[in-house]
Amino acid sequence: MTATKVFINGQVFIADSNYSVCEAAAIHGNTILQTGTNEEVSETVSEQTEIIDLQGRSLLPGFIDAHAHLELYGTNQLGVNCKTVNSIEELQQKLMITANAVPDGEWIRGWGYNQNYLKEGRHLTKWDLDRVSLTHPIIVVRTCGHISCANSKALELAGLSFTSPDPPGGSYHKQNGELTGLLFEAAHMNMFQLADYSAEEVMKGLQIASDDYLKLGITSVHDAGGYGTKHIRYLQQAVNEKKIKQRVYALYGSLHESPEMVKTGIDSGIITGLGDQNFKICPAKVFIDGSSSGPTCKTREPYTSDPDDSGILYLNQEALDKSLGEAHENGWQITAHAMGDQAIEMLLHTFESTLHFNYRMNHRHRIEHSGITPEDLLDKLKSLRAIPIPNPAFLYEFGVGYLRDYGSRVNDMFPLKSFIEQQIPFALGSDSPITSADPLQGIYSAVTRKSKSGKLIGQAQAISIEEAIRAYTWAGAYASFEEDIKGTIESGKLADLVVLDRSILDCPSDRLTNITVDMTVLNGEIVYQKQKEGVH
Repeated sequence: MTATKVFINGQVFIADSNYSVCEAAAIHGNTILQTGTNEEVSETVSEQTEIIDLQGRSLLPGFIDAHAHLELYGTNQLGVNCKTVNSIEELQQKLMITANAVPDGEWIRGWGYNQNYLKEGRHLTKWDLDRVSLTHPIIVVRTCGHISCANSKALELAGLSFTSPDPPGGSYHKQNGELTGLLFEAAHMNMFQLADYSAEEVMKGLQIASDDYLKLGITSVHDAGGYGTKHIRYLQQAVNEKKIKQRVYALYGSLHESPEMVKTGIDSGIITGLGDQNFKICPAKVFIDGSSSGPTCKTREPYTSDPDDSGILYLNQEALDKSLGEAHENGWQITAHAMGDQAIEMLLHTFESTLHFNYRMNHRHRIEHSGITPEDLLDKLKSLRAIPIPNPAFLYEFGVGYLRDYGSRVNDMFPLKSFIEQQIPFALGSDSPITSADPLQGIYSAVTRKSKSGKLIGQAQAISIEEAIRAYTWAGAYASFEEDIKGTIESGKLADLVVLDRSILDCPSDRLTNITVDMTVLNGEIVYQKQKEGVH
């Protein structure tokens, strides 16, 4: 068979279990035809074959982000980026630019602030945001996506006052007889839905997200959810209209009232696997606890930084067992956001009880994040054949806060080395937009365990470059029951590929984040190619 494209003179990392490397690969149409030496692959070449000389650069399977939020990432780009501000004053100035540009009454949405990096060293308050505007409702979401601050106008629109009771799984921060505007977990989720984007804006955001992800070599995304069933509709519509070009494995869950969303899916009669290679329904997902950086995740012992706090639970054990147990019984793969060790323990209990009454060998139930996973939970995780979906890029962005909030427990956070030693398959995700969507940032963090400031965060859990790449490729395919069609550069698999600007296997670990993507190939077609300097 003749190749439509061949890649020669490169470092072709197959991403198989042997970490095999060769120098050339051929594709025919949308599938891998052959790998091997230049000479072997040359036998597939005809006059019509496109020949791409890698010149020593790495060719990898397309990256599979096993946990990201396409809608949140995309719509964030329509709001005010507060991720890089250094002070509340600077944040206010950025918001004021938007406030001066839009009519009174329109929402102003900011995202990405982190109180730990602000000069003032504190969260925002409604009084900070009231100085920006009293005629526009304003919401600014913390980088974790679990906490926000709203101004007085937004609180008024939501009908909130000092006497408003805390919602289940959340809280309104109060001080001196007033709401401060700071909203935690479910309280934030409620406000975020009030400030929701229009369908047109969401579709625009999804296209932005897809284009940005292609530039990072991401060819498949396990979308971890938005708000309600409309999010699933948006995703499917965007894939059908080619606004999203990646293959999407959609977690069936909502960032708010997740058990109700799961019940809707069960009642509809659908199950995991509905769809095709471009869009597929995947696990039923609920939320158990909060964020690792808030911190609001639920831990078995109090935070090192606060002996009176151990996080927030959205569900108790009974409610968790009921929701996901019913999904399992009806044929779903199941998963949950579980960051703290108590939340992970609860989810493992659910897996154990559901499998006891209704055993399935190849269930591939997942744990989204699996943040603090000590040895006793590792043993149970392995015995239950569960698949953790850790996010090592969190170590880079939030690592210093982890040292403060969890102390020695950082040695059990995203324990990739332990997963490998226990032969527990795990797939890496970015949780973008909470952290960078760049897989090379995730690989760097998995390999170095360094924070942004260079602090080591549980260094004993570092893994090799080869192991990290496989966790960002083959493992993502395995976690979605798709390892037979993608995730490695092997004959017959889909031609989803990424060309890096250099050899990744020969790159010193501290320079991994300097690597960029030269080309992304999806379904055998070049969908992104970096322009050379001086070429426009």
